[in-house]
Amino acid sequence: MQKTRIAQAAFAALALVAAPVFAAATVDANAEFDTGSQNMKSSNMKGSFQGGRIETNVAGRAEGNGGFVAGRGTVIVGRDGGASIDDAWVQTGTSTVDVKLGRFEAADLYATPGDVVRIGGVYQTNTLRGRDSGRVHAAVTFNAGSGLSFELGLVDASKTNDKLSTGSTGIRPVLSYSAGALNLKVGMESGTTSDGTTEVDFSGFGAAASYSLGGGVTLRANLANGTVKYATELKRSAMLLGADVGALNVSYESGEDKAATSTKYSGIFAAYTLPLYGIKGASVAPAIGTQSKDTAGTKVTDTKFGVRIHYDF
Repeated sequence: MQKTRIAQAAFAALALVAAPVFAAATVDANAEFDTGSQNMKSSNMKGSFQGGRIETNVAGRAEGNGGFVAGRGTVIVGRDGGASIDDAWVQTGTSTVDVKLGRFEAADLYATPGDVVRIGGVYQTNTLRGRDSGRVHAAVTFNAGSGLSFELGLVDASKTNDKLSTGSTGIRPVLSYSAGALNLKVGMESGTTSDGTTEVDFSGFGAAASYSLGGGVTLRANLANGTVKYATELKRSAMLLGADVGALNVSYESGEDKAATSTKYSGIFAAYTLPLYGIKGASVAPAIGTQSKDTAGTKVTDTKFGVRIHYDF
């Protein structure tokens, strides 16, 4: 409740100062809502669903004397009536090296386009990616040129009153390469995570690749592999293969959580995005997804059908 009130106050303050801010920054907003039907046997959820939000962004960037400073703030007003802060960061540096501080998401090692009805549940090398409250988050990026860059993410969920923190602490290096139609990212994360009572070690590796064949066709692949050292070691792996063919996005995903008892995931997801009445920034995307979850030989299948409406103000 307190976080909601703080976010609502921030939204009100944003509205009050909008006029002078507009002159010095870019302001944009969008609406995105998903409505559909689901049969989630793994969680006993069945029937209609609706989710969505209004997103408002304020961003700015200034350059001088060989360097730059930039900032961004994002307020989310949710379908459930709550409000929250999404992005809230500052970034400064040069074209060669920069540092970003605050609340943000670091490089994506498991991209999931067309995620209207994606069910998920698999490891995505994103424990330390960011946007968690109460943490220190920094990312230093080195741009080597020729499409090559290196990002080092640092997260610290500090302990308070000699008690274990709630959250994760560690490092997350990511190497990115882009050349024409090819985009590659490889990275890892390593650290500790705690629920305030028990602290455990974790580590993970991830890779993401996309290649454009031209003519509106793009191929995608994601891989993730991680380990969490509880009393019994948990090993998690995932793979997602997908393709964008014009307005159609299709993905196949599989994964496994392997410990004393193993759970295997297998799913297919598809979405088709169409312009809405020819209005700039407006689209509608019907989508369907199904995922099977097999735990120690007991298999259940979840299905979802939904439609996403998106509009950039």
